[in-house]
Amino acid sequence: MAEIRLKDIANQIGISTVTVSNALSGKRGVSAKLREHIENVAMELGYNLTRYRRSLQGARIGVLTAGKAYFEMGNSFYWALYQQVVNAATTHESVTLLESVEEDRQKTNELPRILRNKAVDGLIVIGWMFEPYMQYLISKVRIPVVLLDFHVRNSLCDTVMSCNYTGMYKMTRYLIDHGHRKIAFVGSTLANENIMDRYYGYKKALTESGIQENRSWILEDRNLMTGKMQFTLPETLPTAFVCNCDLAASYVYQALEEKGLSVPEDASIVGYDDYLPSSFVTSNLTTYHVDMKRMAEISVERLLGKIRGEETVYGTRYIDGPIIVRNSVSSQSP
Repeated sequence: MAEIRLKDIANQIGISTVTVSNALSGKRGVSAKLREHIENVAMELGYNLTRYRRSLQGARIGVLTAGKAYFEMGNSFYWALYQQVVNAATTHESVTLLESVEEDRQKTNELPRILRNKAVDGLIVIGWMFEPYMQYLISKVRIPVVLLDFHVRNSLCDTVMSCNYTGMYKMTRYLIDHGHRKIAFVGSTLANENIMDRYYGYKKALTESGIQENRSWILEDRNLMTGKMQFTLPETLPTAFVCNCDLAASYVYQALEEKGLSVPEDASIVGYDDYLPSSFVTSNLTTYHVDMKRMAEISVERLLGKIRGEETVYGTRYIDGPIIVRNSVSSQSP
């Protein structure tokens, strides 16, 4: 059964959505008789009046992650993204409840506790989970869902993403514009679709510039079985590395240093995220800025709109960002 929206109530009565919203929220300008009629129709249709009125004073937002490993460093990218969700929720006088769903729970289609206990009004999912599990989860819940930094095909929920393809295209073009033609891509493309999209952005930039892709320079940045980050330099070095994330860039830095090579004198490096945990700080890295603050704000706004029944259209919102120029790229002579 589809969730009832304010628009459904308005269509049933033949009035505007604004009038329905004003009536249910107790605003002036609606007669007592019409307000009562709207409330009765809302209840007949199965609209959750309690949740709507509570959402006007702030909502309870559930946040799911794919497991504790996402936050194990305490200040990982996804931990920072979650903190931005908390900040955005607080701005709207809402609270968040966090739960990690480990792989074994996903494989058995176990519903998160915050959903079993009906503890939240809406749900934001951060990072990658198994797609069959997410499809199952979305089909079972009766509350709005927003996916943050990943998407699920053919799902009735909103998605907020970084511009993976465009962002990596920009970073590769930046290297090309500085004279580089021997450019390696660092990222395990089979790990998730975000990395694959970034690889395609890299490939498009090469193709546009008439540069032949060198398959020996498509480099893994992690063990696909364990998810642990790891990197090995290729036998023949490129002049530049475009990395799918800043954490991968830090491993490239380390590998070059172990060989007695310097950045950017011996090799240039660019990253993606503009975020590094404090233990991997590389203050000179030129990178693509992922606007986590804006992504979190839009996720919370879209979720609250769905909770209140003010929005009925689902879609994907891509958030672009600028190149942050620092000192990890040198120019190559033609």
